[in-house]
Amino acid sequence: MIGSGLARRYARALQDIGREEGQVRKILSEVDRFSRLLAEAPSLREAMEAIHVNRRDKMAALEAVVSPEGFLPSTKSFLLLLVDKRRMNVLPQILLELRRMVEELEGIERVEVVVPSQLAGTQKELLKVVLERQTGKRIELEEKVDPAVLGGMVVKVGSTVYDGSVRRQLSKIQEILQKG
Repeated sequence: MIGSGLARRYARALQDIGREEGQVRKILSEVDRFSRLLAEAPSLREAMEAIHVNRRDKMAALEAVVSPEGFLPSTKSFLLLLVDKRRMNVLPQILLELRRMVEELEGIERVEVVVPSQLAGTQKELLKVVLERQTGKRIELEEKVDPAVLGGMVVKVGSTVYDGSVRRQLSKIQEILQKG
């Protein structure tokens, strides 16, 4: 992805500003809120990313959207910088990088859990406790339901995948039977 290095640099700069101000989480929240505003108003997003709309009009539109929201001056300045540099199209990638950096800073690990049906509250909590002990980090579970798993679960921690699904076990049995 071409914008990933660029997004990482912008996210790092924004995180550094947030750390200096003691507002890292708030800045992340505001950038996320602005990103959702763009998603909810496609015409605003198109105007922010359009080449034919001049910067002054884009900045005025941004100002009109951000001012009532009460964003921090640093968040507002950052968004204005994106408009000025014609980088608003990179905002989704910047947000992903910023979220990853802030969570790393706070010792949070996002874990994807794929299950055949929704986990009960106690199952989620038990899984969370086990993973927190294993990783030494605070865990944020992202549960995805996929009936094709059949039973068990697939857990993705960073780049490591733990596949304890019935589908995988059946696949292994099938491989063994085919080999003879």
